[in-house]
Amino acid sequence: MDNYHIIIGYGKWAKKIITFLKKKNFFSKIYIKTRYKYFEYGKNENISKNKFIKIRKEIRSIHICTPVNSHFYYLNKYINLKKIIVEKPFLKNLSQLKKIQNIHSNKNLLLVNYTYLFNPILNKLKKKININSNDKIIINFTKKNNFYKKKYDCINDWLDHPLSIILFIFKNFTKFKIVKKEFFNKKGFYEKLVINYLYKKLTVQININCSTANKKNILVISNSKKTIYDLNSNSIFLEKKKFFFSNKNSFDMLYSTLKNNKKLSFQNFKFHRGIMKEKNKILKKIVNDQ
Repeated sequence: MDNYHIIIGYGKWAKKIITFLKKKNFFSKIYIKTRYKYFEYGKNENISKNKFIKIRKEIRSIHICTPVNSHFYYLNKYINLKKIIVEKPFLKNLSQLKKIQNIHSNKNLLLVNYTYLFNPILNKLKKKININSNDKIIINFTKKNNFYKKKYDCINDWLDHPLSIILFIFKNFTKFKIVKKEFFNKKGFYEKLVINYLYKKLTVQININCSTANKKNILVISNSKKTIYDLNSNSIFLEKKKFFFSNKNSFDMLYSTLKNNKKLSFQNFKFHRGIMKEKNKILKKIVNDQ
């Protein structure tokens, strides 16, 4: 049986995924849906809607890489496919989530791509955590000169990453405290946010865009020693010395999960709902305090 896959969207992130998939040869054919056309990756000719209707019957899996505003539409349209990946943020609101949950079959695999939860180093971090310690964990998601058209769009776009990491490790959220929030409007909005969570003696801090460097890492400070879990390089450093590296990256693990139809602890509607509700609380607090 032919193994056909479709990717909805053709932006920067979608192109990264397509490049990865072509190297791995996971699928016999990859189709792409842009805003105005369909085509098969590697071929220049467009596919008409009528022809694609026939092709669609052979498609077994989908990856939705469009902005969140269209996720609900495409999930509705392709919900009957056996295997679905959708990028985070999952959906715009809890009402949409409830509707998708009602029509989704438990026999099908629906994966929300909280990208860094698929990173092999996350399980190593999870085993290390001790909430009775006086350790501090700093989750950094920063990108210099990262401007957005609308205020709060940066926070809304990035917050799922650290929140998903916290919920994955600790299973719940404690009360949060907003330590810092700054907004700069210069050819678009540049936003800085620092949030603290306290788990018994352990402090977990989220930093979004609070740096002049590009960082996607988790810093664990324990007994004055620093361990860095670098999410970009799939590496762990102790006092700047690398002591672990994984040849597998997040894309490897995501598509391995899809291929093997594997059920994961963080891929359920309770988990997705928890992130959406927590993000709503944070955004509401930020807006109300302005």
